[in-house]
Amino acid sequence: MMINKIFITLMLTLSTIVCSGQSFLSKYLKLTENNLNEFFSDWEAYSDSIAAKAVKNDSLIDRVVNYNYIPLLLEGRTCMSGKDTPPKYHVVPQYIKVERYYLDVDTTMAKLNLGFPSYIPNMKENQYAVDRITPILTRRCLFITTGIDKILSAFAGGLKHGEKIDPIHKNNVRILREYIPVEYGHWGGYWWFTSFPLITGICYADNLIAVMRRTSWCSGDVIWYKKENGKFIAQSKPVVSWIE
Repeated sequence: MMINKIFITLMLTLSTIVCSGQSFLSKYLKLTENNLNEFFSDWEAYSDSIAAKAVKNDSLIDRVVNYNYIPLLLEGRTCMSGKDTPPKYHVVPQYIKVERYYLDVDTTMAKLNLGFPSYIPNMKENQYAVDRITPILTRRCLFITTGIDKILSAFAGGLKHGEKIDPIHKNNVRILREYIPVEYGHWGGYWWFTSFPLITGICYADNLIAVMRRTSWCSGDVIWYKKENGKFIAQSKPVVSWIE
């Protein structure tokens, strides 16, 4: 009976992976040193296929996203782990959530609410919409998904199971850092495999664009683009900064 349950769970997991377009993950039920290079080749091919099919709907938001990911284009930077040589790939989310507000927001109230109002009174249903965009893929970029994150996390170790945290596989982490950024989560039991700054969401109103970012494994901020004379202008400093 237990074997049947395990089999059903495994088949549902594989079905989910295939239906989401990440069929290559079915080859890697367990990541090892021997198949790691092949995994990254398949991941890169998958990312290239997503980038080729990405549809761009709003040129303004695309420009904002690209501007915030400019650091990924800079070579020779020192990565978070302290290495002088950056990893082979940059890693960005496959999708970024964009909340569209078809109205002007009170910027004073926004500043008091971590960069954007958490509640807007008298807003009508047709004044709000949610979309998601795929960032423009730059050279040597990979798109990360929940399925890919799970495989990488299992390889790195240090995951939380109830009240216990498994040992970190230090040698595996060292090898992974040759390919991608790898940082352990501030609260323990999870990993960051993304490049920073990482855009975690965008709120887009008629007079203000707020870009929510994580700037490291333990810090973040909100960047504003305020509409002035008909154009959205990037503010020189974050309107909000935070640290865990």
